[in-house]
Amino acid sequence: MMWIIVITAAVFAAGGAAIYVIRSSRKAEMQKYYDAAYKMIKENCLNNAIRNQSVPAYGGLKVMVYLKWKDRQKQGFVFDPEHGIRIGRSPGENEICIRDGAVSGQHCVIFVSGGRLAVQDLNSANGTWIQRGFRKHAVETAEFLCSGDRLAVGTLKIQVTVFTFDMAYI
Repeated sequence: MMWIIVITAAVFAAGGAAIYVIRSSRKAEMQKYYDAAYKMIKENCLNNAIRNQSVPAYGGLKVMVYLKWKDRQKQGFVFDPEHGIRIGRSPGENEICIRDGAVSGQHCVIFVSGGRLAVQDLNSANGTWIQRGFRKHAVETAEFLCSGDRLAVGTLKIQVTVFTFDMAYI
């Protein structure tokens, strides 16, 4: 009887430790993409100030996106989708270049529409797919993206995290 109690306690302790590690790593990853967004937005603000010789007034929330995928190695990048994020096979024409025969030269674009993140297939040969939960469907027209969605572009699966950045910090 005593062994059962000891084993049960050990299982609960191990489970609690695993949950703590997972939450800590997610929190650390989230802090990294917020820091990256801050640096990117601050650099854009400084560049605009230098070009315009004036400092614009910033405020409100800015939609940002963290895209994560695994090809040879795990990669994740923060993007400002204000001017579009092109995904495709052709280097120099896309912000994300995927070397995969199933990916078209200009495959799809992620952009902001009405303050929300959206994706549009650019008439690619194999299409762009969204997996939301257990449901997977082809992108036929511009479609809004949510955090947790996975984009299938060729054989690559891209995890989408949409977040807002408070411009008051700039």
